[in-house]
Amino acid sequence: MRHFYNLMDLPTDDIRKFLERAEAYRREPYGDILARKQFVLLFLNPSLRTRASFEVAIRELGGGVSTLDAESLWKLETEVGVVMDRDKAEHANEAVGVLSRYFDGIGIRAFARGVDRDEDFQDRMVTAFMGRATVPVFNMESALYHPCQSLGDLLTIQDLLGGFRGHRIAITWAYHPRALPMAVPNSILLAATRMGLDVTLAHPVEFALSDAILEMARANVQASGGSLRIEHDRLAATEGAEIVYAKAWGGLKRYDDAEAEARDRERYRIWMVDRKAMERTKRAYFMHCLPVRRNVVVSDEVIDSAASVIFKQAENRLHAQKAILEWLCTG
Repeated sequence: MRHFYNLMDLPTDDIRKFLERAEAYRREPYGDILARKQFVLLFLNPSLRTRASFEVAIRELGGGVSTLDAESLWKLETEVGVVMDRDKAEHANEAVGVLSRYFDGIGIRAFARGVDRDEDFQDRMVTAFMGRATVPVFNMESALYHPCQSLGDLLTIQDLLGGFRGHRIAITWAYHPRALPMAVPNSILLAATRMGLDVTLAHPVEFALSDAILEMARANVQASGGSLRIEHDRLAATEGAEIVYAKAWGGLKRYDDAEAEARDRERYRIWMVDRKAMERTKRAYFMHCLPVRRNVVVSDEVIDSAASVIFKQAENRLHAQKAILEWLCTG
């Protein structure tokens, strides 16, 4: 039995096979690999692309799908040995046990809560499901990782640039009125460095990613032949880039102090991908996972330009996730 949690759990050759299978599904979208199989998708947080693309992918491959959101579920507890006398009415152990009897695979989305750093970094909800399930579990975005997004992103980059080695991507922080989770920047950074891209990671000094993620990224470039540069100047970061990937995320230094973290963010409202940032590039493409706040994260001028590939990027989620579902059910 396989679970799909973090793209970095897999060898590079397997990632390349995912991309090959995704391309095959783009050419021929229908199949019967999931015939007579039933899947449940649990969304403990909002979703548009992930929900729609997984539902379509499962149906086009012959499977059945049920989607449950937070409002339709009891509030779940994950801690072991806890006395459940507060607001959480069901333990993940029982929820997973029941769902494993009904379905052939379980997808779960559970964002970081942004309240307790240690709790979020343990990724308790998704790991609890993987630990107790007797059917495959796939991560539709956890506190730490969004592997479905990063696989679709790799497919998009490969489509645009023809490969990875020797090509340059700038992954840049952007201002946002809320402290967003780090799953997407963690995942695109790890995916890009694993595949040998030359990566510039740009952010204000207060908004570094975790030491553990950066350590993995540096190990990736040693193995892949790519490179990693950290930049704190938003315009210098895009110099010579072929891809500009924008994403907002919250600050680790103030993780448990929302007011202080918000004050840090407010100082960097200028961190937006605009015409000035794109003019420094090598005629770069603009990428974002969506949803995106226009004229906050990216200017209208950029997102509506020919350089923007956000819809191609979103479409590639569908093809990439078919490859994931095939792998889960044929191992």
